[in-house]
Amino acid sequence: MNRLSPSRLEVMKHAFTAIPEIMGNSLKRSAFSPNIKERMDESCAIFTGDGKLLAQAEHIPVHLGAMPCALDRVLHEVCMGPEDQVVLNDPYAGGTHLPDITLIKPVYYRDQCIGYAVNRAHHADVGGTTPGSMPGNSRRLEEEGIVIPPVHLMRDGEMVHDVLRIFEKMRSPEERKGDIRAQLGANQRGALEFLRTVQRFGEEDYRAFTREIMDYSEKRTRESLRTIPDGKYSAESSMEWAEPVKLRVKMEVEHGEVKMDFGGSSSQVNGNINAPLPVTLSAVYYVIRCLIPDDIHINAGTFRPVRVKIPEGCVLNPGYPAAVSAGNVETSQRVVELLFEALREALPKIPAEGQGTMNNLIIGSDSFTYYETIGGGAGASYMGNGEDGVHVHMTNTKNTPVEVLENEYPLRVISYHLRKGSGGMGLHQGGDGIVRDIRVLEDCELSVQSQMRVSGPRGMNGGGAGATGRNVLINDHGEVTLDSMVNIPMKKGWRIRIETPGGGGWGRVEEVCHNILPV
Repeated sequence: MNRLSPSRLEVMKHAFTAIPEIMGNSLKRSAFSPNIKERMDESCAIFTGDGKLLAQAEHIPVHLGAMPCALDRVLHEVCMGPEDQVVLNDPYAGGTHLPDITLIKPVYYRDQCIGYAVNRAHHADVGGTTPGSMPGNSRRLEEEGIVIPPVHLMRDGEMVHDVLRIFEKMRSPEERKGDIRAQLGANQRGALEFLRTVQRFGEEDYRAFTREIMDYSEKRTRESLRTIPDGKYSAESSMEWAEPVKLRVKMEVEHGEVKMDFGGSSSQVNGNINAPLPVTLSAVYYVIRCLIPDDIHINAGTFRPVRVKIPEGCVLNPGYPAAVSAGNVETSQRVVELLFEALREALPKIPAEGQGTMNNLIIGSDSFTYYETIGGGAGASYMGNGEDGVHVHMTNTKNTPVEVLENEYPLRVISYHLRKGSGGMGLHQGGDGIVRDIRVLEDCELSVQSQMRVSGPRGMNGGGAGATGRNVLINDHGEVTLDSMVNIPMKKGWRIRIETPGGGGWGRVEEVCHNILPV
């Protein structure tokens, strides 16, 4: 059995990790929509020939953690040749929510499949009852857009036009098809770089690398998890909904392994905060990533020490045809905080809660769709204040620049600034949220999916809570505070103001006062 020297293993690690980064740059440069080319709401990764994660770019956690489920489903259902590409968005077939469209391309070398290039991008619209395909009031999956099971989009190097025509049924079809072609091109580029890299190092060393890098990541992860005191931990949280929706986890840490059981969480709801299994798993993987050193390479071996049990039919593992659009963006955030809460007894240095929501804002009509996730406050920690106005945890996008927003859409930005004083007080203060105020210049429809509008992110070690978020409609009669999840028509000249939550504070304020008193 071939063994690689430590130096060659390191060189190969960086060479293969560069591939998904190259794919992401290609996708960003060639995409049509501001959602991808400006906000970079996309993610790329490469896998081995047997479907194991090999390397991923530093993109969107909720995309990346769910990708292995998509590839696993495709490998069981679809045969792919060297020039094929498969498309899917079905949350019950490895997807996350319908706007996230996944493209998968095999990489062949000497007539054998040696890997896969995969990317996932959030499309501003995929059909459904409302522009943006993320209604605040959806109850069934079909209301949220067109469901695409794993199917060939390219076969033998040729476009399957019957499948491409699916995107013509969505709003802004030319933009949809432009983004899809950008995704196809990114995978083509990834496959080419993958093949060149294997040829550069040789097939024998490539196979040795895939084995050794995963074993090494597993070893390093186990060593890191052993620093967590062995024991049983638990936590309970809830979602803002018309009825109580509980999230529960029991966690057992033993000798560098972590077992998580989400039994006791509420059953799936008649609404869209259900999180598909791949989404819940992605939140788990993200938390594990936060617990281990930055220099551990992320691949399938990294997560071997983790066991997860999620009952079927619960809000974190729903069954078809439950709606899931907010489960991807909102419930995933709450799962992260749930797991951190469970671990605080063992790891008291875990930061205070961040904003705990993605503040999804969708404004559109049959002619345009604007979609944005809006940053907020990060939680403070023992090291210092929380960051202001950032995306936290499961999202990692940029914003849409004001100039782009106003040029691309019939919208005007009235104000866009930090929400001063919204971070929780404490020895270290939570980060401030953001205020985004937008006027619509034509009749359209508004959808908002958010959380943390009833209670603010909690502070830790005596720190204060961050301010709750607010969704405010400004119409002809004045200001109206909206619920966490809404879907309403807007008239020309009306405004929507999103005030995002601040992060929780860390430590008692009295400690600050004590420190400044004369001795």
